[in-house]
Amino acid sequence: MNERPDLLAAYLESTSDIELVLAELAETQLDSREAPGEWTVRQIVHHLADNEVADAMRLRQMLAHDSPLIVPFDESLFAANLHYDREVESSVTTFFALRASSGALLEQIADEDWSRAGRHEEHDLYTVEILVQKNIEHDAAHRAQIGRALASAD
Repeated sequence: MNERPDLLAAYLESTSDIELVLAELAETQLDSREAPGEWTVRQIVHHLADNEVADAMRLRQMLAHDSPLIVPFDESLFAANLHYDREVESSVTTFFALRASSGALLEQIADEDWSRAGRHEEHDLYTVEILVQKNIEHDAAHRAQIGRALASAD
């Protein structure tokens, strides 16, 4: 059985829960956090967009180049230095637009392209398929974090 169509569907759908939650948030809820020292919903949204920017480029590099260097980023430095206290609309737009663009690209690739790999210093193996799986898990983890932050604010 070919699991890639299911993986692609999960990748494209994994943002839908986040989209539903964000559509219903009041501006004041964006600054909710699960606990002191944890990220606010606003910071999580910016992080999701920044991660999507990085992974959209990683995907394209792996598909276009042979064994490209995949550069990690320090999410704490991004949060500290990229003004994660700003409005979220541009990050929301970026997150969903890049996911749709990457999804459209993934719909076109051949089966063997799912195994194309990059060299990532934090992972022994880093393929297109692994990138997609990690994005699905990443979305779920941050959707749960947003839920906990909103529940803590009630």
